[in-house]
Amino acid sequence: MKHLHTIPVKLGDKSYKIFIDENFPFKLASLIPKSHVYSKVILITDKNVNNEFKIELDKLKKNFCYDKIVLPEGEKTKSFKYLEIILNKLLSKRIDRNALLVCMGGGVIGDLTGLIASITLRGIDFIQVPTTLLSQVDSSVGGKTAINSKYGKNLIGTFNQPKVVLISLSFLKKLPKRQLIAGYAEILKYSLIKSKPFFDWLNLNGKKIISINVEACSKAIKESCKIKSQIVSNDEKEKGIREILNFGHTFGHALESLTGYSKKLNHGESIILGMYIAIKFSVFLGFCNKEVVKKFENHMESLNIKYRIEDYKIKISPSLFIKHLKFDKKIKNNKIKFILLSDVGKVKNYILENEKLLSKFIRNEILK
Repeated sequence: MKHLHTIPVKLGDKSYKIFIDENFPFKLASLIPKSHVYSKVILITDKNVNNEFKIELDKLKKNFCYDKIVLPEGEKTKSFKYLEIILNKLLSKRIDRNALLVCMGGGVIGDLTGLIASITLRGIDFIQVPTTLLSQVDSSVGGKTAINSKYGKNLIGTFNQPKVVLISLSFLKKLPKRQLIAGYAEILKYSLIKSKPFFDWLNLNGKKIISINVEACSKAIKESCKIKSQIVSNDEKEKGIREILNFGHTFGHALESLTGYSKKLNHGESIILGMYIAIKFSVFLGFCNKEVVKKFENHMESLNIKYRIEDYKIKISPSLFIKHLKFDKKIKNNKIKFILLSDVGKVKNYILENEKLLSKFIRNEILK
């Protein structure tokens, strides 16, 4: 069966493939490894996907037998509450270790399902069918799973690789523009941390991606997944190079937490803000030329994307911002580790030794 792209994620006996195609979940059963041995298949999705793709899911069920669990949409579903609800539903179906979970949704559903798969009966298989641009280029690949807590985002989780990732461009056609921009944030991140040529290409093709041009979206997703798969293959559990994928996330996650994971700021928007702050912090510390800030600003403005805290009407103090930054899971010995830039395509690791320096930066450069 021919696909637009097939990308390998090389992790020894945990290796798998990412398939990118135009059609709705293509021939799902044929792409699931060892599909004939699974005793039961459970599809986990959210209300939005279930409603938007009801006809397609009904057709899929004629050729692919599965039970279904439907959850509310939104970041607040990544919680102990829904973790327990799904676990109880799965166990009530008397599943065994030969069961398969099919996650069909955005990053929230993917993160939650991956965690559930890793702890149910001490581990069962799952596959990712990401339905948002953000989950297609980022959260569905790499095996990170998590739920949130009152202390911060993604603090409770495991590393658990899927058996396969099926990316269908058909899902993008029903996404609101705000969700497309959220996904674009992660695409832009990959260019900033790893590939100046990709950044230059985005400058020419960013509008096409947000307008769901198939050729542009296909290339952007392929390049993003390719960069991430190479990084994950070299560092599955974030002991080294994989940390660069957190560019923009330390500041961004703090802002998500500060706004209570509400609709005021979605994950992608928080990463746009986080990347902008991280680039400005890079300049503030003398690691990076001001021209990089200007490139980022020009790119955002050319796409009419908001990238400043004041654009989202978020009001915080430097002390409260730093308090939430300290909940970041990359904290070591009470010191915050930042992924910054020295140029487009080049990262710089920085461990904060002087908290007053960060406070001065936030007060004078971000919240002025």
